[in-house]
Amino acid sequence: MNLFSTLPDRRAAAAPDAAAVADDSTDLNNTGFLDAVRRAAATLRAAGVSGGDVVAIMLPNTAAFVVSLFATWRVGATVIPIDPSLTAAEADYQLTDTGAKVLITAQRPTPDAAVHVVIPADDLTTADPDVAEPARPRDDTLALLLRTNGTLGKSHRVTVDHANLNAMCSMVIEAFELTEADHSLLNLPLFHVNSIVVGTLSPLLANGRTTMAFSPKTFFDRIERTRATYISAVPATYALLSDLPAHIRPNTSSVRFAICGTAPAEVEVLTKFQRRYGIPIIDGYVSEVPVRARRSPPPPRWTPSEYSRRAS
Repeated sequence: MNLFSTLPDRRAAAAPDAAAVADDSTDLNNTGFLDAVRRAAATLRAAGVSGGDVVAIMLPNTAAFVVSLFATWRVGATVIPIDPSLTAAEADYQLTDTGAKVLITAQRPTPDAAVHVVIPADDLTTADPDVAEPARPRDDTLALLLRTNGTLGKSHRVTVDHANLNAMCSMVIEAFELTEADHSLLNLPLFHVNSIVVGTLSPLLANGRTTMAFSPKTFFDRIERTRATYISAVPATYALLSDLPAHIRPNTSSVRFAICGTAPAEVEVLTKFQRRYGIPIIDGYVSEVPVRARRSPPPPRWTPSEYSRRAS
């Protein structure tokens, strides 16, 4: 089983200068990514986080989110990703319900926060790099906790252990034939498990790279500058991109396929995007139910164009 807790170390050892994680203001190669994760892990340890604890990450799509994710696993803790657009009451409910010990957020601490420690994202990597050995969690150790309203509006808890996470990433890597040449451009919000798996963990496990591009306004500019090989976004983003003025003709030749997730998409939206940009689009929406993916049987080896045809 691939250990997410040691992935930054393995990448830095194999290809120190290769690109890893980027956003609008940050561009980390493997060495920089490992350094940021080790510093964030030291910050978490100083806050008293250890194996079995829960760390809440309430950040927009940024490199800091990915660093926080791997730092939490490095110290043996579990992540609960929280939608940063939630009200204070909604966020406090999730923090209390999951027993989160630490909250990583873009905001400064408030005196009535529902956790023991609040760590502003800007302070996450100010500590000296962590010198402890990364945790080596068992297969059944929880990697992710999520709260979701599901398809019927009833709130429930979703748990994803490390075996689940490995299985899902292996399926994505095999089905889409991801390699070190692949570059994920991510617009799906990172508080969804499919966004974490498809747009972040899978390309990194395949020795590729990932870029956070939260704003649809910068999407095509990022594709042209970075030559991303696949993109993932919500239906509204594909609708917006499809409705751009006709004279806007970006160079999307590097993109092998696109994934649509987090909500059901109208067939008309998917068809319009595919016809305009020539990019096969896969409707990857799955209702958020407790995930129990396992590695057997193996997934079908469909090409992106076959996925697109079967989804239409």
